[in-house]
Amino acid sequence: MLEDLAADLPDLLIKLRGQATRKQVAEVAAVRPVRLKELEEGLKHPEGLEALGKVLRVYNVRLGVAMPTR
Repeated sequence: MLEDLAADLPDLLIKLRGQATRKQVAEVAAVRPVRLKELEEGLKHPEGLEALGKVLRVYNVRLGVAMPTR
């Protein structure tokens, strides 16, 4: 579970990329390498969510939400 999205998401993306280069992942995800770099470094950009969706599809990762129950 990601407790702090701003801190944990960049780390997760770097681990998912593994030995692949940013350029390789960006090409498959059809995003600019700079967008992937921004996601991995936690920088904000208006196209960030769209790029994140494309990159997560390449990694076969789906984000989920855990709602507290009463």
